Amino acid sequence: MNRCLAIVFTATLTAAPALLGAPQSSQSVQGTFRGGTHTVSVYATVVDRAGRLVPNLTQDDFIVFDDGAQQQLSVFRNDTQPITIVVMLDRSGSMIGNARIVRDAAEQFVMDLLPEDKAKIGSFAERIQIDPPAFTSDKNELVRILHYNLQNGGPTPLWNATNSAMTALEHQEGRRVVLVFTDGYDSPDRANWRMTLNDVIKRSQAEEIMVYAIGLSDTCGPSAPAPAPSNAPRPLFQRGRGRPPGFPGRFPPMPGGGRLPFPGPPPMPGGNGGRPSFWCMGGAPDPGLKVLAEEAGGGYFELHKNDDFTATFARVADELHHQYLLGFSATAQDGRLHTLEVRLRDPQLTARARKSYLAPAGQ
Repeated sequence: MNRCLAIVFTATLTAAPALLGAPQSSQSVQGTFRGGTHTVSVYATVVDRAGRLVPNLTQDDFIVFDDGAQQQLSVFRNDTQPITIVVMLDRSGSMIGNARIVRDAAEQFVMDLLPEDKAKIGSFAERIQIDPPAFTSDKNELVRILHYNLQNGGPTPLWNATNSAMTALEHQEGRRVVLVFTDGYDSPDRANWRMTLNDVIKRSQAEEIMVYAIGLSDTCGPSAPAPAPSNAPRPLFQRGRGRPPGFPGRFPPMPGGGRLPFPGPPPMPGGNGGRPSFWCMGGAPDPGLKVLAEEAGGGYFELHKNDDFTATFARVADELHHQYLLGFSATAQDGRLHTLEVRLRDPQLTARARKSYLAPAGQ
């Protein structure tokens, strides 16, 4: 089994009321398309040269280009907007040694969601599974899924899982997000799992999907912990704090007296039941993760086995809650893929945003 830990956050931007300036009715949103115009919505994350998030910028700080032509912004928002998210976790065999750490980091991410956010939790290995049936803001339910509904062992259908997460969001309104967490190159090991990197990139372009990716690079050697971003929120999960009201101190036993499905490394050879000091299959993240994240406007973070996974999850949540919404009216309805570029007037700042949009086809 290949090894690569990754979080892929997919955020789809639509012309729904929550995205276009102040709250609007459905009738006012329909007016966006009158007269042959289409509002292109772009979410941008702004960081300084040290990688710190930069809040409180104004519309005048941004310059947006469509196919190289500067655009006049008709929409600008810098307030916190809700997200609808699917969290996809790789549960392939090579993830066994990191399963509990990843689960705890994902649990902290759930705790960082805002009351208006909605989520589902998924996993992929032998199958691709996403729960619950409907998106929920119930953190108890999401944490329960993290403890009980994740599978173990199997291949790594990375691009098929990403595609399934996008499909789960098809009928959701507002800002949609997918998180995929994997520890290997795409290796579906099933004849009917045929999605490719190019397939999911095209879908992100057509459906305006933002992708975040975090990859685990494990060289089977020691590595120093990476410092947490200076502006990352302090994890609330530590020492039992930060769980929702009424959350149990521990989960009840599994039916039949079973244990939670987080097996450790396999026994050492020789039958003495010993365990290695650490279990490492080695590997690097699928390079397509970074390509997908950069094309779709999210962020890519690469971890090593001793890094703080929780801080990175917290950083992603922080970015998603501190993005700028930029919009402009594009009159071209040529059904063609247009290039996008977001710049800042301050050369010390950098904006991450999706690199393209698919213009609607003319009537």
